[in-house]
Amino acid sequence: MTELAALLEATSLAQALKASRWLYPLINAGHILGIALLVGAVIPMDVAALRGRDMTAGLHPWAIAGLLLAAACGLLLFITQAGDYVVNGWFRAKMALLALAVANALWHLNATGSALQRAALPSLILWPAILVLGRMIGYSG
Repeated sequence: MTELAALLEATSLAQALKASRWLYPLINAGHILGIALLVGAVIPMDVAALRGRDMTAGLHPWAIAGLLLAAACGLLLFITQAGDYVVNGWFRAKMALLALAVANALWHLNATGSALQRAALPSLILWPAILVLGRMIGYSG
């Protein structure tokens, strides 16, 4: 894994991102915007689901757009310091919870009624935990 990380860090794209005064901060802002879209859509959907209401039709596209933007920008951020991230416990924990959160969302993608309610509570725990772990990455090392 560390060899792959070193290869990613050595790519011309990673080097360009590291060298650019504006590109890295803009991608970081895109990552944060994606997270805001994702969590800003998921939390109301989950709270509504716990109350027996379905708000997925209006918010689901925003959650998907947010996830895709956060993932794309996150991958670009990752390659700039891949070697550090793959050994970072906070990062690894974040990726594990992210996998669980996405699996929960995919498993209940077309859920209604009680199945939607069952998906809401884990989601309400996982997404904020992912946010906290993401912040902790920057303060470790």
